[in-house]
Amino acid sequence: MITGLKNIPGQPGVYKFKDIQNKLLYIGKAKNLNHRVRSYFVKNADLSPAKQLMVQQIKKIEYTIVNNETEALLLEATLIKKYQPPFNIDLKDDKSWLYIKITDGDFPQVVAVRKINDNKKNQASSAIHHKLPKYFGPYTSAVAVRYSLKLLRKIFPYFSQRGPMVELGKKTGSPYHLGRYLSQQLITQTEWQKTIWRLNDFLSGKTQKVRADLKTKMDKASLSQAYEKAAALRDQLNALNRLAQNQQVVSAKKINEDYLNLFTQANLAVITLFKVREGRLLDQQNFTLKNVRLLNDQEILEQFAGQYYGQTADRPKTLIVPQPIFSEWVKTVKAQKGGRKKLLDLALTNAKHHLRTQLASWEKKVENGRQASAELKKIFKLKSLERMEAYDISNIQGAAATGSMVVFTNGQPDKNEYRRFAIKTVKGINDPAMMAEVIKRRLRHQDWRRPDLIVIDGGPTQLNAARKFSQNVPIISLAKRQEEIYLPGSGKPLRLSKRSPALQLLQRLRDEAHRFAVNYHRKLRNKKIFK
Repeated sequence: MITGLKNIPGQPGVYKFKDIQNKLLYIGKAKNLNHRVRSYFVKNADLSPAKQLMVQQIKKIEYTIVNNETEALLLEATLIKKYQPPFNIDLKDDKSWLYIKITDGDFPQVVAVRKINDNKKNQASSAIHHKLPKYFGPYTSAVAVRYSLKLLRKIFPYFSQRGPMVELGKKTGSPYHLGRYLSQQLITQTEWQKTIWRLNDFLSGKTQKVRADLKTKMDKASLSQAYEKAAALRDQLNALNRLAQNQQVVSAKKINEDYLNLFTQANLAVITLFKVREGRLLDQQNFTLKNVRLLNDQEILEQFAGQYYGQTADRPKTLIVPQPIFSEWVKTVKAQKGGRKKLLDLALTNAKHHLRTQLASWEKKVENGRQASAELKKIFKLKSLERMEAYDISNIQGAAATGSMVVFTNGQPDKNEYRRFAIKTVKGINDPAMMAEVIKRRLRHQDWRRPDLIVIDGGPTQLNAARKFSQNVPIISLAKRQEEIYLPGSGKPLRLSKRSPALQLLQRLRDEAHRFAVNYHRKLRNKKIFK
């Protein structure tokens, strides 16, 4: 059962489904993460057999929030290509995305290309723009790009094919005819470069004036009842909006950078790390930090960067942060504007949602724990039920036998109170006697807080052996096979509904004791092997 679905934000993004072993199953994109993810778990959902099989395996959901659908599409494609999850389609015919390229030279051209050529040899110097060639994109729709380029030629007249160069101030017998705007004119190199510079500004995001002009023309056409013209202008405006839609998850620049941002609340902080490699956002990680109340944001980031980059070999050339910090491992840059600032803001958005989702999940667990404790208290007629202790035995044919004690306080794990016991007095295979030894040794500790209820893993045999040393502490056992609860002096086991919060709490307690015992047993066994 997946919990916390309602806490997934209703924003564009990419989601990941993982199984119980944290193995990635599927990567998907969504205009609304909440609606899309929840659609998999709706009763009688229309899913393919493969998707039905996948849903049965989902135990964990992760997501990355982005700014728009374009970013979601690009990030999804990048992550699928990197991780190749088993339930995603393997695209053999993997065409690369389209970029718009402004070429170098005295008369730069504007063309659509699928690959970025980083060869800067023989690059001509432009009087207006000396950083050519320049790439914009990528764009996900080839049709939209080519339609938009035709439209842009009407707004910023240019030729997409190379012709004879026109020297500044000279006329030629083969003039460039550039549509209505510059028809019948001979264009100079300076005029050409100014036009390209304006187009460069538009593709760089300075789109407000052009879009405002189109919107005004569309409104005028509509008012004069020229509806076909208004519809055509509307389509042009929509095409330009798609082309100009900023996205930060894939860059035409092949940069290697990490982005760190954080969000704090109460005594907790979440740091979100974005990894950009070869210009593409390839990974997102969220780190939850506790006990940060006395630290400011700069101190938290510095301590995290020092520990994280001191241990990893995957260090970028540059670490982008929201404020100046010192790091001996990597060069840090404070992002103040542009694409870096936008990507850093996106990291902050993800950190906020991650922390708030965690807090909501913890609050839900606390409330569920309280309700389950109240139900158990009523069932077993207990005066109080703040502290529950569970015990389990782990051994292989009696060898390296260990016992574990886990503690739940108010229905939640209290790991500082966990204890381990190496079995000392019992030889051979005798789980009931081992359980009795552990209970006896535990209750000798008068300095440890007395439990309100003891839960042991097993049936009536284990219970009868342990109750001799329980010192009037209420004690029960939980048998795994039928999830039956045994009480001292009762011949019949108690069976609770599988949906009962009380039973679910006992199961969590029992399973945690088993996990803790197995881990300790494994450590002891390894010590003996390598002695």
